[in-house]
Amino acid sequence: MIEMKHLPLGKLPMNTLKKCVLSHVIVDSSVLLPPRVGEDGTVLKLSDNLIIAAADPITGATEKAGWLSVHVNANDVAVHAAYPRWFLVTILLPEGANEPLIEDIMNGILKALREVDACLVGGHTEVTSRVVEPVIVGTMIGEPMIKGMYITSGGAEPGDAIILTKGAGIEGTLILATDFKERLQKEVGEDVLNRALMYERMISVLPDVKQIIKVGIENVTSMHDATEGGVLGAVYELAEASGRGFLIYEDKVIINPETRRICEVLKVDPLKLISSGSLIATVKKNKAKEAIALLRAAGIRAAVIGKILERPSERILVRRNGEEVSLKEPPLDELWRLYETNE
Repeated sequence: MIEMKHLPLGKLPMNTLKKCVLSHVIVDSSVLLPPRVGEDGTVLKLSDNLIIAAADPITGATEKAGWLSVHVNANDVAVHAAYPRWFLVTILLPEGANEPLIEDIMNGILKALREVDACLVGGHTEVTSRVVEPVIVGTMIGEPMIKGMYITSGGAEPGDAIILTKGAGIEGTLILATDFKERLQKEVGEDVLNRALMYERMISVLPDVKQIIKVGIENVTSMHDATEGGVLGAVYELAEASGRGFLIYEDKVIINPETRRICEVLKVDPLKLISSGSLIATVKKNKAKEAIALLRAAGIRAAVIGKILERPSERILVRRNGEEVSLKEPPLDELWRLYETNE
């Protein structure tokens, strides 16, 4: 009898995703952007415009889950150069759940909807013995910022500059500062922890997208939200979607002081830490400086962290010491590893 290997926590491994999920996708001519590795959402054609839609669950955060469910889905719509407009949510609660729990989740959802100017239009709520913690599955529907136009994760070309906004591990820093608050209070101090808890102000990539497309939507070749797997995972997925390679320099990646300190204490690699709020975008080389200037003028930190290479076999991270590390697959998110070791 063949022993079946258990799947790891987090996203499905890329080969499993392709084999067991994407191979079964059915689309018609109304679907301009079907489900693919590395793409954040889908693009659907109407008679006179487009619909951008995305769906994502929240399973790894025990606090701020409702609020995060809106923002991670709004970000997946925004990276297609679209405004998030309509939100649907399925909330699965464990046995023993009470009304204050659902009220807390809903208050978070409504707070985030106000922040991105979107509406709650439907969903489902249920208490089930099949879950042990709340599971929140959101779907965001949006419309293009420029009528009839959109950006994918799969348009990067050799020589394009890779831009990172805000820094590595934005969402992960917030989650760690919340879920490991008691331990971190002792080891990093109240000031660092309080600043980390303010990272919720950076979770949305909508302001980043609005600025970067000012260089001309035709000059922004791809965009991706750095969620599970962090900055490295996002760049890898973007390259996979584009059929390209990349060269990333670790010393050029923005790592904010709070992220660096918390990651040092918890022994976490910030480049592999979930990072909603960090936009990864590729722009034509001659537009990189202008894009950085536009972002910085809006108060958004940004840096060119590398470039796109032609061959998919060349996916390289250059460490601070000059060592070149070849990446053969997207990394497992550090958040999952940390939760496993602290069970």
